[in-house]
Amino acid sequence: MKPVDADRAAATDDGAQLLRALLTTLPACADEALDDLRRAVVDVLGSEVTVDVDAGTPPAAGRGVQVGRVSVQWARECPRVPEDLGALIGQGCTWATLVLERADALRAVDDAAEETVIVTEVVERLLSVHDVDQLLLSIATRTLGLLDADICGVLLREGDEVAMRSCVGHRVIDTARLRMRRGMGVAGLVFETGQPAKVDHYVEDQTISRDFVGLAEREQTESALAVPLQLPGEFLGVLEVWRRRPSVFTEQDVRRMVTLANFATIALRSARLHDEQVRANADLAKAHAALKHQVGVLGQTAELQHALLTTVLDGGGLSALARRVASQLHCRVGIYDAGGGLLAGHGDQLPDCLPARYGRGRALRRAAGLPPTARLQPVYADGDEVGCVYLLPCDDEPAGEEMLDAVVGQVAMACSLSLLRERAASRARHEALSEVLWDLVQGPPEHRVAARARAQQMGVSLGPGMRVLHGHLENVEELATEHGWDTSRTGRLRRDVVRALRDRDEGPRLALVGLRGDLVVAVADGLDSTTAKQLVQQIADSARREAPDLRSSWGVSRPHDDVEALPAAFNEAKTALSASHRLGGSTISLYEELGVVRLLLGSGSDPDLQTFIDDVTGPLVAYDRENDGALVRTLRAFFDADCSQRVAAEKLFVHHKTLRYRLERIKQLTGLDLSRHDDRMRADMALRLLQLNTDGS
Repeated sequence: MKPVDADRAAATDDGAQLLRALLTTLPACADEALDDLRRAVVDVLGSEVTVDVDAGTPPAAGRGVQVGRVSVQWARECPRVPEDLGALIGQGCTWATLVLERADALRAVDDAAEETVIVTEVVERLLSVHDVDQLLLSIATRTLGLLDADICGVLLREGDEVAMRSCVGHRVIDTARLRMRRGMGVAGLVFETGQPAKVDHYVEDQTISRDFVGLAEREQTESALAVPLQLPGEFLGVLEVWRRRPSVFTEQDVRRMVTLANFATIALRSARLHDEQVRANADLAKAHAALKHQVGVLGQTAELQHALLTTVLDGGGLSALARRVASQLHCRVGIYDAGGGLLAGHGDQLPDCLPARYGRGRALRRAAGLPPTARLQPVYADGDEVGCVYLLPCDDEPAGEEMLDAVVGQVAMACSLSLLRERAASRARHEALSEVLWDLVQGPPEHRVAARARAQQMGVSLGPGMRVLHGHLENVEELATEHGWDTSRTGRLRRDVVRALRDRDEGPRLALVGLRGDLVVAVADGLDSTTAKQLVQQIADSARREAPDLRSSWGVSRPHDDVEALPAAFNEAKTALSASHRLGGSTISLYEELGVVRLLLGSGSDPDLQTFIDDVTGPLVAYDRENDGALVRTLRAFFDADCSQRVAAEKLFVHHKTLRYRLERIKQLTGLDLSRHDDRMRADMALRLLQLNTDGS
């Protein structure tokens, strides 16, 4: 270094003293310390210098000094600095570095204190919120302010995805609908790794997937930061913020957000526990109310059940049951039979009839045009569905649906008991009538007399023109084998057939009906042959309605006016039934239409010859006796002439018109049509038997 003059040396000494004095001070401001250092070095060197902090490149050798974070660099034209001055300047750099670090420390303390206040306030607000949705909104709002961000969202885990549950600051609705799987976007990266993640330039960043770049462009997103919401062993979701301005999220931002996320997780867990507690309390209160209500319903149903059983035991019948239910439940009650007809009811707006196939389903109620509040319950007796109960709440004071559901079964049961009681009485009556029937058609004379008296006592009138109907159910056992019926089901089919005959509402009445095995016997009065055939055909149709594949055959006796003739009528019906079996064709046979066949099928002890003779020739004999006629002789001559009217007229020495008149008269008296082979054979046989009896007498 070139020698300096005395003034320069004095200035240097003064500057050195000033610099040494500066090193003993503690400036309040780091910038002020840097300015003081620069001025002191200028005084020492007598040259302009530059003071830098955290310079990336150290000063060149001989052109400056760097110690710690501070460097001092002087101009090229500055003379060489002595070592003692260089060391002094280095001490000044050390002093400035210490001042900077102290200022940073003080600033960090102030920031930490401020952050503590902010975080404390945020945490207090978070922990004071118990509603989950409100808490999520509060988390998003507080995080947005604490991180100085533009958008904040809380995404919660739903299976293998995280879905946005609360979002603030967004401009595009799709942001509030975000759903991400592992590895998708920043939140998906956090979901995958369980660690915080951030990007400084969202659109250009290559460390995250490109799934949401388009949405980021629409939101004008520049940077993003996301941290996990998780408890030990449980990943709850992701807390994420976005900024629209160019910025970098610092480590301090990360720490702040992690701290906030931890407290948010605790608050979220607390809110969920609170919600669970609230729900548990609500469920408990609801269960208590339901139990109390159920106890009330059970009390009412028990009271109603006792009242219904009392009514049944008192013999009140279905009408009394309907009145009792309607009065206690304040509803309308209808009791219907198996065909849908109204048996008993109480209240207005009851249907006169229901579909034959009723039930309890809504679709069936709609199909039948019934109100949706109506209740239907089938009624059973002896294993058969015999009807149904119909309950309908009143408009002004409706019974609760639960109450109706609870009691409709009890009402149906009470109706079943009442019907069983009635059926038991009816069954006893029918059994007694069946004994009367068998005594009348098969019993000895003394039994027939007693049976006739019992029939009158039981209100059974047996008028003139009585016929015995005898039927055979031919294939009941075959149907049982085919359908796998047990003995009970087979017996019920036989009883159903008899009940259908006994309960007929249309046509001639059957005074008595009985069943033994597959054989059916009935007595009807006031029937001519045509009406008798129609009645038996209706009976056969009724039997088939009980079982469509059921086959039956029937025999019908002649009409009789005296009850004492019923055994003979029963034999006639058996003969006619035998004809139905043996001759084939029609399954219905009338005894009076059998002709000669009834002689062949009759019993050996009583061939019924005289009855057969009287049926055909009796009217002719009576006419000849009263009118001095010759109808019997004319009929014999007609057969002897091989049914030639001309030859017969010649044998009788009468005009052929006279013969024709006599034949027409015979037809009127006997009902025989001599143009038919069967009628000619009957008439010929009857005439020959008449001749034998007359000759024998």
